[in-house]
Amino acid sequence: MASLSDFQKKKLGYIYHVFYDVNNDGKVDWQDFSCALEKIATLNKWDNENPKKKQALECLTLVWDGLKNYADENSDEEISKEEWFKMWSDCADKVVGNQEFPYWLSSYMSFMFDAADTSGDAVIDKDEFRLAYTSFGLTPEVCDQAFDKFSECSKIELTKEVYSKLWHEFFLSNDPAAKGNFLFGTIA
Repeated sequence: MASLSDFQKKKLGYIYHVFYDVNNDGKVDWQDFSCALEKIATLNKWDNENPKKKQALECLTLVWDGLKNYADENSDEEISKEEWFKMWSDCADKVVGNQEFPYWLSSYMSFMFDAADTSGDAVIDKDEFRLAYTSFGLTPEVCDQAFDKFSECSKIELTKEVYSKLWHEFFLSNDPAAKGNFLFGTIA
């Protein structure tokens, strides 16, 4: 089993609390994914009949089922922070070795990109990034600073390919200067 560095634990703890434990009850369960879906549906103005909302629900169900299979060791339908860290520690070697994430995490990455790309033009601009990430509780200032950092002040377009690269850096890099560390705001 790979050991996570303190820096990796800090990043993984941050994303656990901000983007997975959406309802802030100290654990990750289906309610968090349901809450995330409603945030994204509101952001994108999807009503219950919108096919995109139905697709998002299918994607988040896939993500939740995969996360449970990987991390819910005691089968209580909840992922504790300890289970979260253990899951990342257990799969770190595999992920780093071939740069493949578990399918549920890749699905979540695609969901997060598509949800933030509210214009549907296959690029997330600064306004879209701010709008999407403030819905998860980040301040507009943190969003703008993070976007400027990883986009080099908008010199680099945030396409799905760039987003994927930054996503990999966030989860895999142990370098505090890596641009991907800012994909979800700040981890300070």
